[in-house]
Amino acid sequence: MPDAGRRREPVWFRPWVDLEREAVTLRSFELAWVPGLLQTEAYARATLAGGMLAAEAVDEFTEARIARQAILAPGEDGPLLVAVLDEGVLRRRVGDDRALMAAQLACLLGHAEAGTVQLHIVPADAPSYPGLDGPFTIADMPDGSRVAHVDSAAQAQILDQPSDLVNLERRWERIRGEALPRGRSLTLLREAAAAWT
Repeated sequence: MPDAGRRREPVWFRPWVDLEREAVTLRSFELAWVPGLLQTEAYARATLAGGMLAAEAVDEFTEARIARQAILAPGEDGPLLVAVLDEGVLRRRVGDDRALMAAQLACLLGHAEAGTVQLHIVPADAPSYPGLDGPFTIADMPDGSRVAHVDSAAQAQILDQPSDLVNLERRWERIRGEALPRGRSLTLLREAAAAWT
């Protein structure tokens, strides 16, 4: 457990980081960004710098985001990460450099091909689907319980009430139903990565 006085993530986000570290499975849907657990340092910095943070905060939060990725390192007993991304995440430029996006998609591809992450893409030609309401992550905990993190522009929340979780589970299943299978998702990801080079 990191020393509380040295932790770099925002105070409001720390409870989720602790849950994420203990999770057996993480199911993450992202509409606009690559999930933080899969971001390169340059991509993380660009997403954070695009907000209203001071340069010092961008440095601290980037460091914290990259540090979180240790749970996915080979040999660690970390969670299985199932990530579903809207195709727009692959096509929308982040930062000023096309090479940044090429490196980020190569990193995603590396995770997906190595099997450290199960990655699925909802294609751009999918009809309107429940994920358009925004991103969320469901964590399956070792004791069989579930918790979720729901993000929004106004406030991020950790949900643990059964009624909230049932609704998110239903949303997850409907989103997964629109996503491409793994092989076709990897083909689409390779095409998108090639477009940035």
